[in-house]
This record gives sequence, structure tokens and C-alpha cells, in this order.
Amino acid sequence: MAQVDTSAQHGSSDDGDDWSAVQDPNTRRKIQNRLAQRKFREKARLQREEAERAAVNQYRASGAYVAPTPDEVDTGSETGLPWGSLSFRQAVAAGTVKEQSSRETSIYAAASRTGGSSR
Repeated sequence: MAQVDTSAQHGSSDDGDDWSAVQDPNTRRKIQNRLAQRKFREKARLQREEAERAAVNQYRASGAYVAPTPDEVDTGSETGLPWGSLSFRQAVAAGTVKEQSSRETSIYAAASRTGGSSR
């Protein structure tokens, strides 16, 4: 996505935005506040768009691969060591629990990055 010049969006707003030559402190403050508010809104808009993109990417990525559940694992003809070994179903169950925990942690971390103040 290409960056759009904000002065192009607001017409020729550069004429009223140059506060360096303004002598009146009240007028200067108003211009500076207007510029700061515009920058704040633009930053908030970009953060909102980034959060939406991240949410869509997370949603799409979650459907890309689904590990089998322990019930879906066929253990009818399992061959292993003669004295027994770790059940494949048990390994899949442990992996599923670990994957779910990891997913919840990453979603929590992503949510905590998007909120809050930058100060």
C-alpha cells in the first residue's frame, strides 16, 4: 500500500500550516494544535489499519493447517517397539494442548501491542 501525502488529501493546507512566521502566540498555538491533532488522527488510522490487517492475517493463517485431534488419529494398526512405546495419540494430544497455549499467548501479545499509549 502506497503512502499518501497528507497535504494532498487536505488540498493546499501548507499555506495555513506554516506557523514559523506567526507572531501571535494564540494563533501559533492553534496552528500547532491543529497540526498535532492531524498527525495524531493519521497515526491512529494507520494503527487501526495495521491491527485490522494483522487480525485478518491471523484468521487466514489459522485455517491454513489444522493438526489432527487425538480422536482423528488411527491407532488400529500401530506397530512399535515390542516392549511398548509412547502412544501416537498421546503425542498428538500433548501437541494440540501446546499449540493452543502458544496461539493464545500470541493473540494476547498481539492485542497488548495494539492498545495503550505511546508515551
